[in-house]
Amino acid sequence: MEEIKLYHYTSISHLIEIFRTGKLKLSQTDKMLKVKKPGLWFTTNSEWEYSAFKRFNDGKKEFDLNKPDEFEKYIGCARCITKLDSRFVTYAKYKYKSKVHPLVWEKIGELGRSKGANPDEWYATFSPINIDKLDVEVYDNGEWYNLKKEDGEFDTELFNKNLEKTFIYKRGKELESKMEKPPIEEVKQEEPVVKEVQEEPVVQEVQEEPVVQEVQEEPVVEEVQEEPVVQEVQEEPVVEEVQEEPVVEEVQEEPVVEEVQEEPVVEEVQEKKPIEEEVKPEGFMSKVRGFFGRFKKKN
Repeated sequence: MEEIKLYHYTSISHLIEIFRTGKLKLSQTDKMLKVKKPGLWFTTNSEWEYSAFKRFNDGKKEFDLNKPDEFEKYIGCARCITKLDSRFVTYAKYKYKSKVHPLVWEKIGELGRSKGANPDEWYATFSPINIDKLDVEVYDNGEWYNLKKEDGEFDTELFNKNLEKTFIYKRGKELESKMEKPPIEEVKQEEPVVKEVQEEPVVQEVQEEPVVQEVQEEPVVEEVQEEPVVQEVQEEPVVEEVQEEPVVEEVQEEPVVEEVQEEPVVEEVQEKKPIEEEVKPEGFMSKVRGFFGRFKKKN
């Protein structure tokens, strides 16, 4: 009997997670759709599987990645390969083995056909597969290259080459470089004004040279006793001039302490707290229609 190969298409960014865990896991889409027995999907199509498309956002707009060269540009393109055996069931048998809701099963096939896929080429297994039992290939300039060397080790040079030319890798490096160089000068400008006021308070200057002490040092009363010029002193007494324009009243009219309380730095930070939104639960059928409906609108 001729050997039949099965292919699981994915991205290089996701392949990193597969290497980290050491296995190819069950479908997250099946889990999200509340399938009782989620499957791990493969196809017999050795060129490409159009149902493996990815929804992507480049920071400006959201769109679908539908072809291998689109995967290669934005997230990298890879596939895991195994042989067809008794672990796998067809898409038709998956309906009964997985105990999936009939509507969900129909929508999965309908969505695949709308993208150009053929559900008759689909096979599913219900257990994860160890990465050591899979062949791994990457898509590079229109060709598929085996990522495993003859000795079983992975070709890290080939992997890094395809990873580093992706959009997500370049964007990640840009963000990383910005985080490594924080704006130190801006941080210095945000220092509170309260420290400056405490270093040179105006209150201390008033206490050092009070006007009251000067009046006590040279009292006018003693001069009046030596040479009685009582009438002239009453017309323009020095004491009355001090009461008309005391320095103490000027300090109370415009205290520096009140200016600091009007614009505290702490209040600006508290005004920018994010507002959490409550997520209302939705029914099962509305989730299914919403999940598949969003792809129809954009395609």
